[in-house]
Amino acid sequence: MTEIRDPVHGYVKLEGLALELADTPQMQRLRWIKQLGLANLVYPGANHTRFEHSLGAYHMAALLTRHLGLEDEDRLPVCAAALLHDVGHGPLSHATEAALAPFLRTDHESVIELLKRGELREVLDGHGLRAQDIQAFINGSGLGQIVSGEIDVDRMDYLIRDAHYTGVAYGVIDRLRLLQKMTLHQGQLVVEAGGVQAATSLLISRLLMHPSVYYHHVCRISECMISSGIRRMIEDGASAAEVKGMDDVQLFTTLDNAGGYAAEMNSRIRSRKLFKRAVYIGLENLEPTLLRVSDKILAQEIAAEACVDVDYVLVDNPPLPDTIEGSFPALVGEVVRPLREVSPLVSILERAHRATWRFGVYAPPELQECVARGARRCLNLKKNTVQHTFSGIDNGYL
Repeated sequence: MTEIRDPVHGYVKLEGLALELADTPQMQRLRWIKQLGLANLVYPGANHTRFEHSLGAYHMAALLTRHLGLEDEDRLPVCAAALLHDVGHGPLSHATEAALAPFLRTDHESVIELLKRGELREVLDGHGLRAQDIQAFINGSGLGQIVSGEIDVDRMDYLIRDAHYTGVAYGVIDRLRLLQKMTLHQGQLVVEAGGVQAATSLLISRLLMHPSVYYHHVCRISECMISSGIRRMIEDGASAAEVKGMDDVQLFTTLDNAGGYAAEMNSRIRSRKLFKRAVYIGLENLEPTLLRVSDKILAQEIAAEACVDVDYVLVDNPPLPDTIEGSFPALVGEVVRPLREVSPLVSILERAHRATWRFGVYAPPELQECVARGARRCLNLKKNTVQHTFSGIDNGYL
């Protein structure tokens, strides 16, 4: 057995299957991928990695599965899935997903091909585990609810860990109380009545962390810039599959070696010479039909209207917030009800998430004003909506 000192959970114990998995090259690669991508441009302390998070998710899965009284034959594969759930992530975590998605058939959640070859397969085979079963748990099937669901060990760890390293206090939750009050009811993972407040605090923490960290405007701008550079590099002949298999350092080196526009975006990010917000608005100021128009087409139209090079107009139209917030089951007496029906605070979270959503158009500082004017005309915006921000989200290093 090995004990690893973790700044969030104290000591994380690894033995047997978990220790063998953690020592594979595929897992060790996660040491060189930042958990929050480019968020250290806002919060300089946000340099923690996917490897740390994976250990944390495993640790919480181990605690929860023991609390639930699962036998080893059920507990071990669930814990393995928690440890491996991010093994397929591309460089800079979520920051590169949008750029790579059009060129790949699968996203980071589909890790089964990694599990079927190399050292990972040897370890799983040695313990009588099948790759497809681990993949099913990662996708949230059956006992995989513990790993992937609305309230799961993945989310518990990353909220606490991200809050710790950014210094943003919103991610603090009573994880031990929550773990103690979770149980299996007719095969379904539920939270008991005594854990409703802890579950509610987790969902509220996620709501507050989204605009403050995950969707902070500097994070969004830098992610759009790196995505634009990656797309150009792939269009010029680079392999999307090879890019996805890189770590952060390899990606920056490859972008720099690619030259041209890709190298320029890389240089701007590394020196923090970032684009600025020309437009930054909420749903209430955007025509619904524009949500269905591709970012590429909108960028072309805005660039033409502003008479600037389309490469220097970045449109950020992120997915709308999840509409199932608050559906996690709560066991009250002998009745299972959605959390939103048990907690009045949870019932308003969906609307609150939509209030934090932002549509952005970004451009270099010297082009910010002319792009804003062009975007205002193309998007039919009123002048006072061009720089509309959500109160309270501009934390960190702006």
